[in-house]
Amino acid sequence: MTTTELPFAKGHGTENDFVLLSDLDGTLDVSADLVRALCDRRAGIGGDGLLRVARAGEHWFMDYRNADGSIAEMCGNGVRVFARYLFEEGLVPLGPLTVATRAGLRGVVLAEDSVTVDMGPPAFGPESVAVLVGVEYAGAAVSMGNPHLVCPVDRPLAELDLTRAPVFDAGVFPDGVNVEFVVPAGPLPGVDLHVAMRVHERGVGETRSCGTGACAVAADALRRAGRDRGTVAVDVPGGRVTVTLDEVTCLLTGPAVIVARGVLDPARAGAAVPAPDR
Repeated sequence: MTTTELPFAKGHGTENDFVLLSDLDGTLDVSADLVRALCDRRAGIGGDGLLRVARAGEHWFMDYRNADGSIAEMCGNGVRVFARYLFEEGLVPLGPLTVATRAGLRGVVLAEDSVTVDMGPPAFGPESVAVLVGVEYAGAAVSMGNPHLVCPVDRPLAELDLTRAPVFDAGVFPDGVNVEFVVPAGPLPGVDLHVAMRVHERGVGETRSCGTGACAVAADALRRAGRDRGTVAVDVPGGRVTVTLDEVTCLLTGPAVIVARGVLDPARAGAAVPAPDR
């Protein structure tokens, strides 16, 4: 294999899609230029982000980068796709495993048709406001290891223009923020609450799904309903995930699939930094 050949996989969790690069020997130079090139939907592979598969001591480490090349602390859909990739590569069996992230260790349970991630407890912050196309939406700050602003809205989600980034209070969110817009949905058997959301993710734009965002939305919905625990179905444009909160933590369950594998020439994709010899 030449220095210009880079093996990759492509996967998604409720259509939140990622490019995956295996770096088992720790020699891959994942620059911001490389991430942007691979995530480009016209000149590269296309993805909302990039997952570098690496080791961190005794655990697998998910090195997550947003599509613009910036580093993110955590990605709930990304962890599920990461775990599915490990299984399909024969690196882990079905069942429990632990994945290291920049937001800490995350327990994962791999099943045949779904992946459940222990996302840790939500941390509620102050009330704040997002401004979208000149309209203010009140919301609440919720951290799931990365920052979120959850804004209930009283209009159809389809009417929102998320082609541009919402304006937010940089004093509350100095590192940027993922903004979720939420409406109630109809009753659904087997869950306590049912909501729908759209999200604008920092460093990416609107995505079809956001796992940490779904957890933040579920936590906020339960709190607004006067509850501190329960199960919430969260509909996103790319499908549905289920979030269960108890007195200790938050569990995110949903599908994750690997849809393609191949070999890419990063130079032809516009990347400034070539892959190392494998």
